[in-house]
Amino acid sequence: MRYLLGVDLGTSGTKTVLFDENGTVIASKTIEYPLLQPKNGWAEQDPKFWYDATINSIKAVLEQSKIDSKDVAALSIAGQMHGLVMLDKDGKVLRNSILWCDARTQKQCDEIEEKVGHKRLIEINANPALTGFTAPKILWVRENEKEIYEKCTTILLPKDYVRYMLTGVKAIEISDASGTNLLDIKKREWSDEILEKLSIDKSLLPPIIESSAVAGHITKEIAELTGLKEGTIVAGGAGDNAAAALGTGVCKEGDAFVTLGTSGVIFAHTNKPSIDPLGRVHTFCAAVKNSWTAMSCTLAAGLSLRWMRDELYTIEKDTEAKEGRDVYNLMTANADDIPVGSDGLIYLPYLMGERSPVLDANARGVFFGLSARHTKSHMTRAVLEGITLSQRHNLEVLHEMGIEPNTLTACGGGAQSPFWRQLLADCLKCRIITTTSKEGPALGAAILAGVAAGIFSSVEEACAKLVKVSDKKSDTNCAYAEKYDEIYKLYSFLYPTMRPAFAKLDTLRKKLDGDKVPQYKEVTDVEFERYGKVVSDIPTDKILEQLEKTPLTDGTDYKPSVEVLEQKDLVEVLQNQVFGGLKIQIGYCNGHNKALNALEYHRNAELNVAANDAVLMVAPMTAVHDGIIDTNDVEFFIVRKGQAVLFYETTLHYAPCVAPNEDHFKVCVVLPKDTNTDRPQGVTHDGESGYLTHNNKWLFAHGESNEAKAGITTGKLIGTNYVLE
Repeated sequence: MRYLLGVDLGTSGTKTVLFDENGTVIASKTIEYPLLQPKNGWAEQDPKFWYDATINSIKAVLEQSKIDSKDVAALSIAGQMHGLVMLDKDGKVLRNSILWCDARTQKQCDEIEEKVGHKRLIEINANPALTGFTAPKILWVRENEKEIYEKCTTILLPKDYVRYMLTGVKAIEISDASGTNLLDIKKREWSDEILEKLSIDKSLLPPIIESSAVAGHITKEIAELTGLKEGTIVAGGAGDNAAAALGTGVCKEGDAFVTLGTSGVIFAHTNKPSIDPLGRVHTFCAAVKNSWTAMSCTLAAGLSLRWMRDELYTIEKDTEAKEGRDVYNLMTANADDIPVGSDGLIYLPYLMGERSPVLDANARGVFFGLSARHTKSHMTRAVLEGITLSQRHNLEVLHEMGIEPNTLTACGGGAQSPFWRQLLADCLKCRIITTTSKEGPALGAAILAGVAAGIFSSVEEACAKLVKVSDKKSDTNCAYAEKYDEIYKLYSFLYPTMRPAFAKLDTLRKKLDGDKVPQYKEVTDVEFERYGKVVSDIPTDKILEQLEKTPLTDGTDYKPSVEVLEQKDLVEVLQNQVFGGLKIQIGYCNGHNKALNALEYHRNAELNVAANDAVLMVAPMTAVHDGIIDTNDVEFFIVRKGQAVLFYETTLHYAPCVAPNEDHFKVCVVLPKDTNTDRPQGVTHDGESGYLTHNNKWLFAHGESNEAKAGITTGKLIGTNYVLE
């Protein structure tokens, strides 16, 4: 009998499983290790954790099984993806690995998108720049730990590092390489274009190998440490989800699985690279030659439940352990006693930021609707439902890509729970099946090892022989599915609503940590999204050229319509591309203003184009109550020279202010025609019209302003009349 070793190198621990050539589990051993979080949103591990756990778990399963090590035909590793391992010229680790769930690199992601181009990056790599991926981690180290970067001669991923330690051969396997942001997905090779634009030396990246290829052989030193025979074949292995796919039999067109481990994944196999143009889900190279995958990743699926276990079920955890029971079973039993929807409690599972499909490193976990009547069991069910609704969010993106599985194979720890399987079936409206093996990633790794050793002629053959469907299945309960349709509507509403608040929370965390933050946010930042957006497809250079011809007075001067700006070609472009064909007027607002003074609202959107840096002051219309708004509701943003900002109709704003390092501002102002006109004769002053000034706009003026003193406003702006430094 020949045997195969599958090593599942995870975030919580490493599990090594010994299989016979029929896929039967002979022995297994799991060794856990900690997740290091030196700062909020950071996640690291010492690669020695993985190496030690791999060595000791291999040794343990060989000792348990008592087989002759010469009968072990091969091994391979399924590994957590994206983690950055940096080695010096002697092959020594230079720093802790920055992991897939680390959220520190948004600045570097922005840099990648700027240098490569968002659209171009997706064309080459099929994925946007994400904080979880490897490339932004490389840039972060280069920018923040220069001395370490300069010593680095090799970059590896977690499982590829451990394989290097087992064999002495440096290589990066194809499915894992897909998640670096540095691979040309279609060509299945490193992208010279991306590397050149990011100034990353290609020599740092080892050769790429296929998942089922022979990557090396066990060295004499490792043989002595583990009990393996020197020269035992080591296959390329795969990223954890690519390996889990094989372990659940997903290896051909139309196959798909859902896994609920530390992260939550929906994974579909395709024979061609199917790419989401918005980059909400990932397209990677599959562990099967000349194939690809479309997959989503919820960063904190099982991690959310583990957090709840560790923080809210500490007593029960100890009690259940003494009785030889798993506290997770108690948690799901408690949740099963709570009605669908957790009595109005909804959980957003963004403990580590989020990757799919909202792409937001600043997102954080939320219990929405928490009341005094909710119990710990309600919170448990809400967590389970929130995790599952996040999978539905991802599945709907796959549907948009033409991927619509009617059946999903469930794997991971959650797949063993009847409660969670039924929850998946009801929320996703798919039949959920399972396989007889509980060792998805480890079995997938063993399958690759078997192909590398020649036991199987192909991955497809190995899957057909080793993967068997179990009798644990769940079909959709239509009554519950209808309820989850309604719950999902609110669930999917919450993130867009809270997105700017998450960005503001990130700024607050940095301030509390003592980090230096900019005095003003940029109009390109997420926090500005609820007020307007930057328009990039208009000829701002021509606008600025004409704007320079407008005068600058001692105070602040506003002209709603001026001939020098209303050039025929500019009017046509702005009228058609920004205002949908509405007739427009083009004027300017120039001056030296440094005080808040007032906020105004036009009945249609307004476009501002800055000739130099300026500070914009804005507030939402929802902040107005009975004609009064507080300056505490006002926010300040920098608009840079050449930027065009389109304010939404629901935004209050007023004259710009002088930006730091500037002594004046010049801003082009574009409005629908006749927005600034005298109030029509005979118009009532009641209701909404009561807030209109003589020039047909709403104006909320501070008592200290000239507008208030002149009596041309009926709205009030209370609070501090901010004067910018």
